[in-house]
Amino acid sequence: MGILPHYKLYQDNDPKHNAHIGRLWALYHCPQLVRTPAQSPDLNPIENIWDHLNNRIRKFKISSKNELREKLMSEWYKIEGNVYANLVKSMPKRLNEVIKCKEGPTHY
Repeated sequence: MGILPHYKLYQDNDPKHNAHIGRLWALYHCPQLVRTPAQSPDLNPIENIWDHLNNRIRKFKISSKNELREKLMSEWYKIEGNVYANLVKSMPKRLNEVIKCKEGPTHY
């Protein structure tokens, strides 16, 4: 994957990331792992993009995997640049919210 030794892997404590095989892979390929507390807020902006994409494709009546793939790809390319820019701009606010809530629940 081209992961360099100084890169850090961020995991959000999802059970599939904590599976034995996943932990072994990370041990050998990503010596620097950023650990997060259990039930920590998911600050990865891609989660918001998935939600945005999900909302866009719900308006279609999809009847097959191939049709789903086509609609996902089509709608992915239609996502406006300002959606991404707004997510990046929101990161300081999100981080401050996590700090303010002392790692407790946030509205994100």
